[in-house]
Amino acid sequence: MGFNIAQCSAIIYDSGTEQFTGTTLEGIGQAVVGVLQHPDETANRFVKARSIQTCQNELLEAFQSATGSQWDVQRSSTKELLASGRSKFQAGVGGWVLELVVAQLFDEGEARCVVASSREDSDADLLGVIEETPQEVVAKILKSR
Repeated sequence: MGFNIAQCSAIIYDSGTEQFTGTTLEGIGQAVVGVLQHPDETANRFVKARSIQTCQNELLEAFQSATGSQWDVQRSSTKELLASGRSKFQAGVGGWVLELVVAQLFDEGEARCVVASSREDSDADLLGVIEETPQEVVAKILKSR
């Protein structure tokens, strides 16, 4: 996702403002429990579980704040990453899948990785999945190191 916690560095793609949603492991577990607790409301459909909606810049700010240090930041573009992934694929070199996935995730203006554009559009409340901030997620990541 562009963050190297051990080296306090990040690669920010394009402007770093492309929003994406995510679900923590706790959120995934709660979503499963929520589906089992609400079988009628969740039957035969996709459920939209989300713990957070954020962007790379917000995560970078949270990491820098939590670690108390300025991180080394490199800038790149999703177009460069896409070209690199395609080149690696054609050459039979590994690592291309991750590059293509990350390029899709952060491709500006596409919102490919937004499960639900708002909490109200998600099933998080029905499932009991709590909303988390970038600061809370970063604190959990750093604590687990």
